[in-house]
Amino acid sequence: MIELARSGDLIFYKFEEPSEINKFHILGSEDGRFSGGGFEFFRGLGIIGYDKTFKIWLRKFPRPIFIVAAKGNHIYSWVFIEEWLEEASVDGMAVWVLRAIETLPSERRKKIGFRLVVLGAKQSTGYLITKPLTPEAERFFRMCGFMSPKEFKKPPIDFTRHPGHLILPPYKKEQLIEQVDDYFK
Repeated sequence: MIELARSGDLIFYKFEEPSEINKFHILGSEDGRFSGGGFEFFRGLGIIGYDKTFKIWLRKFPRPIFIVAAKGNHIYSWVFIEEWLEEASVDGMAVWVLRAIETLPSERRKKIGFRLVVLGAKQSTGYLITKPLTPEAERFFRMCGFMSPKEFKKPPIDFTRHPGHLILPPYKKEQLIEQVDDYFK
């Protein structure tokens, strides 16, 4: 586990091994100790058990980027990014896909998710892509600088078999990364 940054009382860690999950408490919607509501996005997808899911992700090869925002030993937000192995970009640059990001309901609108995207962009090379599942998610990613393939003269990735994706090109990633110092003090 590597400490990447701090912001107030939040510490942002990049996990490298599945066992590192055991050091933290993942607040679920059934967790009565936390009045602000817990993580629940996976429940809507029929997946129960964040800790098991996170451990499975961290066993993958090539190793994904998994970053959490924590206060003490409680995870308040997380992001999962992995290499896009389906197709290369037309210019040969690497492609990473932001598969999932979630912040506790009581902690939303505090720019925690934005900070995770910035750190994820800094940890990846080339393009970063994602497929927002809700209109709110699309607004969030567009605020981060992601673009529709239609906004490119020639899209760097062919999404004909994968509609609905957004792209954060390298130059927009650099603009995002330049803001690191503004959000981590």
